[in-house]
Amino acid sequence: MSDYFLAITLFSDIIKNMLEKSLKNFTFCDAHFHLLDFPSVPEKWMGCTCAHSIKEWETQKEFFKDKTCGVLSFGLHPQSAEYIDIKENADYLEHLLKDPASGIKAIGEAGFDYFTEEFKAQAVKQEEMFNIQLELALFYNKPLVVHCRKANHKLFEYSGKLKKLPSVLFHSFMGTLIEANSLISRNINCFFSFGKQMMNNNKKVIDCVKNLPEQNLLLETDAPFQTLRGERYTKLEDIKCIYESARNIRQADENFYSAMELNFTRMFLDHVTKD
Repeated sequence: MSDYFLAITLFSDIIKNMLEKSLKNFTFCDAHFHLLDFPSVPEKWMGCTCAHSIKEWETQKEFFKDKTCGVLSFGLHPQSAEYIDIKENADYLEHLLKDPASGIKAIGEAGFDYFTEEFKAQAVKQEEMFNIQLELALFYNKPLVVHCRKANHKLFEYSGKLKKLPSVLFHSFMGTLIEANSLISRNINCFFSFGKQMMNNNKKVIDCVKNLPEQNLLLETDAPFQTLRGERYTKLEDIKCIYESARNIRQADENFYSAMELNFTRMFLDHVTKD
């Protein structure tokens, strides 16, 4: 009998070790970054990069042509409303959406930015740009990446249409937990992504990271722009410390990593392209 129990114990240890290894066999998923000056991407990594000009799109398309870890998006950013050629960029976006070989997986960043008086002065153009992208996302059944600062009321204005999209990412969400849960309650298939704000002790962000339903949470670097105090830029590799910070805030186990990978897939890769 002792040999039997010894065998059972050894077998249990083997299974335990296999499970521990499987928990570590995940991919770090960066829900939002910008491909500017990065020479390479980390190992066991996947991310969504948003281009805001034709040149930037061509750069990221070339960079990821032999890689499967990049999710490509193109959009008309609200901060560019003052100087962008709206028609040229909107036409190019639709050109990408019509071409199955283009590789576009999402639309954005689209949205509203009233953070400064200069940005807010372009509110009419921002709304025009947002409506163009929203209608294209609806027609071509594409996920939408949303940028919104000091304008969360606009998200609720558009919630009826947003819930018709396959998925919506509220990137670098700066609203309250109440606002986030209210958007979820409106039957939007939405995700809220967070980065280093939680490490800069942003209380609203920490509250959201801690208390949002796990199935609505994603993490991002917004590289190279979103930084810690004293940093000059953010690297793609910093997604690892962002993951660890979020896991600690939620007091979660290692299954948290796999959950984030699943959420990334649900956000960007589970939709069916409309013919």
